[in-house]
Amino acid sequence: MCSAEQAVRDRLEIHELRGAYARAIDYGNYEEATEIFTDDAVVNYRGGTCHGGEEVAAYWCENVAYEFSMHTVQMPELSINGDEATGRWYMIVFYVTPDGDDGHVLGWYEDKYRRVNGKWMIEKLDMDVTYDTTNYHV
Repeated sequence: MCSAEQAVRDRLEIHELRGAYARAIDYGNYEEATEIFTDDAVVNYRGGTCHGGEEVAAYWCENVAYEFSMHTVQMPELSINGDEATGRWYMIVFYVTPDGDDGHVLGWYEDKYRRVNGKWMIEKLDMDVTYDTTNYHV
């Protein structure tokens, strides 16, 4: 495969990975975190730091049990260098908490990615919330 085709493929796979992250939370499929994050991933949320997909799955189960949520990530800035990449994404999350409060979060995701056995995974995620209507700390 020529390098231009590989570059397009890499970008598409990282886009799909970001979509998988959003859907896993929105659909409550928290165990999918082990397929999204590397074993040594570092994930920084407002409510704490997780290491690896298993810790992320447990964190989601305890802290992100929304009644409803819809994540959107858009306007990526991606830089890909071989089997490593970085990304910055706008984030908008609409949600309803277990207490019935509804709101939305605006901010950024700053990511590092690594290709593991031919599959792109999130190696580091920093969530930077710039606005939250209910201050529900995830």
